Amino acid sequence: MKSNAVLFSSIGQKLVLATSGLIMFLLFLIPHMGGNILFLFGPELFNSYAEHLHKLVPIVIGIEVLMLVSITVHMIMGIRVALANIRASDRRYTLKSSKERSLAAKLMPVSGVMIFIFIVKHLLDFTLREKPVTDLHGHEVADVYGMMIDKFSDPGNVAFYLVFMVALALHLSHALQSAVQTYGIHVPREGSRIKLVSALIAIGMASTFAIMPIVAYIR
Repeated sequence: MKSNAVLFSSIGQKLVLATSGLIMFLLFLIPHMGGNILFLFGPELFNSYAEHLHKLVPIVIGIEVLMLVSITVHMIMGIRVALANIRASDRRYTLKSSKERSLAAKLMPVSGVMIFIFIVKHLLDFTLREKPVTDLHGHEVADVYGMMIDKFSDPGNVAFYLVFMVALALHLSHALQSAVQTYGIHVPREGSRIKLVSALIAIGMASTFAIMPIVAYIR
């Protein structure tokens, strides 16, 4: 009973929110970004990378299950924290506190929903779709590179992807500094370097993800 009380307390919910987000950041976003960078080096390297992932199916499935659990927990706790913040602001609303919140902080629920929609569409477009095949060193492999070129030959798809990368940048910039604060590593203050570093990491990662559809469209 006591453990449940701690879990669903304000700090408990924020800890779960931060931890589930950190799992997705470390096990999905960073590796996924690294894989996307390989797209810039041509079809052979990118398709080879995709084929090596396919050979690690048990590990990949385990990570995907962990990601599914993390996303579910993250969304539930995100909704609970957002509702708690709304109730708190209703009770002690001040103009000053509203102005102090950054745009990224105010849009966290919106950017979170947008990222979820993007993940679903991304899975439908690439993971769950039947993949064409190509030859790689005498072996037939999935032509993931060709799929990317085909998908992003449409400027509408490129625009869709880029809009959601803006949402990712906003979400990450606030999430990273909030996680550091939640773990007690950082106490927020005006002009904090943590906020700047969080923003730079978020913009850097979102920009790296955005490079792929732009390059695919140009090619």
